[in-house]
Amino acid sequence: MEMLRDLLLVKPLIPDEISEGGLFIPESARTRNCMAGVVSSGKNSKAQPGDTIIHIKEAGQEIIIGGEPHYIIRDCDILAYLTNGN
Repeated sequence: MEMLRDLLLVKPLIPDEISEGGLFIPESARTRNCMAGVVSSGKNSKAQPGDTIIHIKEAGQEIIIGGEPHYIIRDCDILAYLTNGN
């Protein structure tokens, strides 16, 4: 899928089932993760496919691709780029 202008197609990283304290978190109680991998980007976007980003919570429009949620967000919704898994 080719994105236009400054739009990005991102796939959210799956939130952990186990909290840092060791408690199981049921799927119904998990919140949408603000960390995502860039799948496709428009020509005016600074992000590139393969980048991992942190975006504004609840940004974008959800679409389902292959049974998995993806989001279309704007480049300006990116808060940070993650490098080397940090």
